[in-house]
Amino acid sequence: MRVHFSDPTFDYQTLRTMAYATYRGAEPGECLATVERIDGTDFEAWYTEWRRTADRVAVAGEYAEAENHDETARDAFFRAHNYYRTAEFFLDGDDSRRVPTYERSRKAFQRALDYLDASVEEVEIPYEGTQLPGYLFTPDGSSGRDPAGDDTSDGNSSDGGPSEWPTVVCLGGFDSLAEELYFLCGVPAALERGYGCFIFDGPGQGAPLRIEGLKARTDWENVLGPVLDALVDDPRVDADRIGVVGASMGGYYAPRAAAFDDRIAACVAFDHCFDLWSAAAHGQERLAALVDYAPGVLVNAMAALGARVDAGSRWRMENSRWVFGTDAANLRRTLREYSLRDVANRITCPTLALAGEDDHLIPLPLVYEFADAVAGPTTTRVFTTEEGAGEHCQVGNLSLAHGEIYDWFDETLAEP
Repeated sequence: MRVHFSDPTFDYQTLRTMAYATYRGAEPGECLATVERIDGTDFEAWYTEWRRTADRVAVAGEYAEAENHDETARDAFFRAHNYYRTAEFFLDGDDSRRVPTYERSRKAFQRALDYLDASVEEVEIPYEGTQLPGYLFTPDGSSGRDPAGDDTSDGNSSDGGPSEWPTVVCLGGFDSLAEELYFLCGVPAALERGYGCFIFDGPGQGAPLRIEGLKARTDWENVLGPVLDALVDDPRVDADRIGVVGASMGGYYAPRAAAFDDRIAACVAFDHCFDLWSAAAHGQERLAALVDYAPGVLVNAMAALGARVDAGSRWRMENSRWVFGTDAANLRRTLREYSLRDVANRITCPTLALAGEDDHLIPLPLVYEFADAVAGPTTTRVFTTEEGAGEHCQVGNLSLAHGEIYDWFDETLAEP
């Protein structure tokens, strides 16, 4: 699905930004006007023009806020958050503009939350001597609707809503922010159905990476574990009905945690991320074999050449250096560590595996390997080009994807 650019990496990131219009996080006209000012794969122009749009929309939010136009302010701040996030996206990890732009993105999101109908609380999860930042959303209790579809008049809180909400924990991946998960994982859709939602940044993501330099790690049972410790003790959370949604490389993180923590009642891989090395090597097995056995100095030289001629290669290598803390030569070993092949048989909770037939990052055949390897009941859903949802994480049709996810949770997490 081409939006504007001939380069698939630039074009996909444009589609990703536009996708959040589903939840008032973008306007197609603003996005298209921005990319019209960007010539080819110009990383510097990408930052400049998206930053320009973000600044303009943020100012509009401030004017609306000053005039007490709360809904207009909320929508403008949500869009500004998304546009600042997009502006930051292609910057090198050590670029001096990266953290300030990220902080603008996070601040705009937090200002939007001031005008949200649902209840939301910023939460810090104790984690290995520091904290992981996140947000806990709970529905407006006035409806009293439980996802099981039953009357919740018994055992409810005084405002008519359930005293404990079934709760979905949303995990990002290789390049997402906790705040972005509000849109990507469909938090508004979950809230409408009566779910609580927790979104957060782990190591290699968001603030932990940008502020503290925490790199990614494979054993996400030790990341999600402290999150679950906090949630099961929260009186607003139904500890027996906690689901997880792992977006993009979160499709590795979430199943990995589910393999070791039986507090997870249901797991969604959105999209699946069964084996990173197999994904990287798919369709170019001979080159992968060459890279696997070549001297490190040659691998780094090949990567540097690729980065000069291909925007996607440049971004992937730079983001890998930043997120994993490795060069190209060592990346081949790092990617092998991100595999579910040896642990999928420990996943016994119900699992939903999503995939797109046009996914340019995770090859479609791997979803069937993943589904076959999981020990528990597994449902697979492949989205198509015709549906407008064939790309990675279905960013062309989030309404369709979120309908599938939360319909499945409605059935899977229903009260006995």
